[in-house]
Amino acid sequence: MKFLNPLRKLFLCLFITALAACTNFADEAGSIRVHEGDIVLNNGVFLNPRTQTQREGGLIIRNGKIFAKLDTPIIDFSAKIIDLNGKFVIPGLIDLHTHSFGNQIPGAANDNPGTEAIAERILQAGVTGFLDLFGDEDVLYEVRERQRRGDIGGADIHASLSCVTAPKGHCAEYGIPTRTLTSPKEAVKEITELAVRKPDIIKIVYQPSDDQPSIDKATFESVVATAKKMNLKTVVHIKTWQDVRDAMDVGATAITHIPRGPIPADLPKLMAQNKIIVIPTLTVHTDFVNFLFDPEVLDAPLARKLVPVDLINAYRDEALIDKYRDRRISFEDRNKETLASVRAMVKADVPILVGTDSGNWGTIQGYSTHREMIKLVEAGLSSWEAIAAATTLAGDFLSERVDIEIGAPANLVILNVSPIQDISNTQKIEIVIHHGRLIAL
Repeated sequence: MKFLNPLRKLFLCLFITALAACTNFADEAGSIRVHEGDIVLNNGVFLNPRTQTQREGGLIIRNGKIFAKLDTPIIDFSAKIIDLNGKFVIPGLIDLHTHSFGNQIPGAANDNPGTEAIAERILQAGVTGFLDLFGDEDVLYEVRERQRRGDIGGADIHASLSCVTAPKGHCAEYGIPTRTLTSPKEAVKEITELAVRKPDIIKIVYQPSDDQPSIDKATFESVVATAKKMNLKTVVHIKTWQDVRDAMDVGATAITHIPRGPIPADLPKLMAQNKIIVIPTLTVHTDFVNFLFDPEVLDAPLARKLVPVDLINAYRDEALIDKYRDRRISFEDRNKETLASVRAMVKADVPILVGTDSGNWGTIQGYSTHREMIKLVEAGLSSWEAIAAATTLAGDFLSERVDIEIGAPANLVILNVSPIQDISNTQKIEIVIHHGRLIAL
């Protein structure tokens, strides 16, 4: 190299450094070249929630997927190079219980932009996928299909499309057509017809103790059995602990919501043995009181970024606060009981996944996904486990690959601070990448 001038030396060293880095990739050919259009992330800390491990280094994103890992930084002017400077990378978040029309606002006109707009909006929160568990079946089917054809963008849309319930049962009260049935025979017919539209999940309402009508257990069992024959998982809206037992009896995949009252002592172990999945939706159960009486919750920059100021102001309305002021203590006591029930499940190793029931009071599309993780940590999950509940394990539930390994879709959230040290740091988002596309924040 003594025969080279300094400038040529510099460029040769850069080339050798890049070439050396390329030899470390898990590519079957043994090495790769950076292509025009690639995104290279250098100097990051990559968190794998499935293995609870972290790796310092980088990766290459190509054609919407994670293409290769880097042990050392790479410099190649044909690619977009992003120096993360020690920032933390987690997989994109998934909310497994939403109603994606928008947000309800107490005492004001609702924030109702529709599923397509919400799918775009929640990318700002690092939510790269969601499961809608009831809306207008035709609308959800159409918007999901448009997205899967590539006509529209936004967070990945999964949907039950409809809600299986009794006539005049829960879901039927909203004036939206839904799937109602009264017998095992009708269950077979409705699920068979619905399956033609390829729902991602079958949503069932089963709450026989409720004031609203409910399907009976025999019909419930028929719905689950028919869904299983078609390789469709089931999520059951329940209201009591007995409903949970019945859901296990008929072989349902998952339940959503947490019944009121203390969890029976024998139930957590039984749930773990039956491997029934729980989507607790702690935010919809508990965050209303926080929205009213804890200003920091709605002052969070991410919350204000995701909703119109009218929503924030609605929860600051003195008349609304006065209406519930006398009930604050009872709300908080009930919330402690709800968290205690989930804590008992966590101790028994019941599978817990993130869902918010966003679209209801006390929730915000996108932001509540982060609130749910905070509450799950309060209920006993570690930060690692809460992140897994919103990423890798949520992906498993949807039969979608969600991780930070080679070959996975490049759905990533880059955070300024470690979410392992404090789960609330998942809100400190620097960059979101969705199928290899940088999302403008």
